[in-house]
Amino acid sequence: MQNIFMSKNKPEDYISKEGAGRYPPAPKKCPFGDCGVNLKMKKNGFYSRFLITITFTGRIRIRRYRCPMCGRTLSMLPSFCLSGASYSVDFIIAMLQYVFNTGSIKKTVREWRCCVWDISRRLVSKYLKRLRDNRSMIQYALNQLSPGNIEIGRIPGDADWTKSFLFGIQPNLSPEFNAVFHKTTGKSFMSLHNSIA
Repeated sequence: MQNIFMSKNKPEDYISKEGAGRYPPAPKKCPFGDCGVNLKMKKNGFYSRFLITITFTGRIRIRRYRCPMCGRTLSMLPSFCLSGASYSVDFIIAMLQYVFNTGSIKKTVREWRCCVWDISRRLVSKYLKRLRDNRSMIQYALNQLSPGNIEIGRIPGDADWTKSFLFGIQPNLSPEFNAVFHKTTGKSFMSLHNSIA
């Protein structure tokens, strides 16, 4: 299981063992529903993962905790990370906003290839589709976080809704939004699992 926590640090701060203090303390209760024992989880080392942001490319260390009762682990992802993605929140949002500004996935790929060698039309299309597929979950969370965003849910077309989401609430589209969204729904807004419950 992965948990996204609010991080004010930069990815560079999570490269070495010295970054261990930047992780939240061990949870006092197992997060797995069928266990849920009230015992403090134990530190269970780190694993590394590759991360690409607008300003950083490299491996960072992710803290892992283990439940002393059921033995399952919980990984703590900083808020700039997305579960199951090498690209950071700010990178994906900037890329999708660029698609809407240029009006072309092909042009976006051509212009971004100088900075990101493995970008492709397929990759950009994948993230655009994932955002649209997660529309109901995103709208549910937006309604919970800020009832003023209910209007965005009434936009009929997926393309128009996506554009309103990316530009209409732009100040909220940040790593902090990712952490708050995860706390509200238990998922990331770019999750592969698009169901609300």
